[in-house]
Amino acid sequence: MTRLLAPLTALSLGLAAAAAPAPAQAIDLTQACARFASKLNDAVQSGDSAKAQKVYQVGSQRIASRFNGATCPNVQAPAATPSN
Repeated sequence: MTRLLAPLTALSLGLAAAAAPAPAQAIDLTQACARFASKLNDAVQSGDSAKAQKVYQVGSQRIASRFNGATCPNVQAPAATPSN
């Protein structure tokens, strides 16, 4: 009976590990800034200035909170469109 339980236990542990979600990969500030710049560029290119402003605001806050107050100096705030 002991011989039968060992393979079953190993099998159940293997299935549990396979079903677990993969851990998130840590990224460094340079990678985070590149992703942020890409998302901001996409928002600017869409022509929706409100969306671009929101992406910049949220992205800046996320970078600062995840990287101890750091900023992405290569990412500039989108130009505000004049309201006529």
